[in-house]
Amino acid sequence: MRYFILIFESTHHVLKAEKLLTGMGIKFDSLPIPKEISSDCGIAIRIDPALFDEHLITSILTKNDINFQLHEKIYK
Repeated sequence: MRYFILIFESTHHVLKAEKLLTGMGIKFDSLPIPKEISSDCGIAIRIDPALFDEHLITSILTKNDINFQLHEKIYK
């Protein structure tokens, strides 16, 4: 199954992103960073592509000064 993974520079950014996404009704899972993806904070947000609006999510996070990287991952 394919997912989008958002990684952040700090735990503070992850927590802020979770609050914003929840407030917008966007469903996601928080999980440890997959081994093949590196991050300073170690926590990621995973979103199903069927629920992922890249423009909306990028807009929300950027507007709130949250730096992130977007990765695509396939889980077997």
